[in-house]
Amino acid sequence: MGNQNISTAGIPYRFSSTNQPANRGRLPSKLKKYIKENSVSKADCDAIFKNIIFGKTLEELQEMIKPGNKEKLPLIVVGLIASCVQDVQKGTMREMNNHIDRLWGKPAQMIDISTPHSEIPADPEERRRLMKTIEEELALVKSPQPIPATAPELPAEPKRNNAVT
Repeated sequence: MGNQNISTAGIPYRFSSTNQPANRGRLPSKLKKYIKENSVSKADCDAIFKNIIFGKTLEELQEMIKPGNKEKLPLIVVGLIASCVQDVQKGTMREMNNHIDRLWGKPAQMIDISTPHSEIPADPEERRRLMKTIEEELALVKSPQPIPATAPELPAEPKRNNAVT
């Protein structure tokens, strides 16, 4: 049976304005720290991918990250190789896609904002016939009188006396 006093038992562990953990916030990124300490540039990351990850076979990459060999490589290279090898072994491309997107950005997606040419006839007489056909089909024609080109004028409103007496 579960804890009957669960509402009172958890009080010392609840977060509140007075009960906060000693080490607040997210831990600093070890990768960012490494990049800053070793001045790793985008060109360095490009070179890692082009010359090492894309230029080697799976066996060569696995050999590079074996315990006796990986101590000779920079940490970032070992991490990138290990994540790519793990992706290949799983049969996915998730981590490699993430690395590629981070290095070179996601590919631009083309958006077609053009509108297709409509089938509205250019001849005014044809347009009138088409409009009449549409109105008849939609049962919008209520009288045989043509629709006026301009709106009829409304009677003027009487002037109001806004004077306060």
